[in-house]
Amino acid sequence: MSDKRSICIIDDDKVYAFGIKKIIKNLLPEDKVTTYQNGKEALEQLKQLQADNEDLPDFILLDIDMPEMNGWDFLKEFESVRNTVTKHIEIFVISSRIESGKENIYQVEWDNKVAKFIPKPVDAERLKEILG
Repeated sequence: MSDKRSICIIDDDKVYAFGIKKIIKNLLPEDKVTTYQNGKEALEQLKQLQADNEDLPDFILLDIDMPEMNGWDFLKEFESVRNTVTKHIEIFVISSRIESGKENIYQVEWDNKVAKFIPKPVDAERLKEILG
């Protein structure tokens, strides 16, 4: 595995996505970071990457509340892509809708699809911990 990894941010909040991307680039300058405004846009692009035999991301940072296609619907639809590749893709749901201390409640239903549920805002230390 090369040192360069791919990280995908799916979040409709442009300012938040920009800030997270900047933090990641400071922490992990070799990693490639792409951003998408909603689940539909991300799903279309990830399917295109797959069709073109391009690498899918190593990590996905996924918001829940988004227009077009929310995070839950993205997770359901992305399974069809994820099940056709051998690459392990870690998905972290990062949302203000997740109450701190109640992450385990979400994990029960989405156990096999999500690595971790993390409440917003996410700081540099937490990003370093999950992407490290």
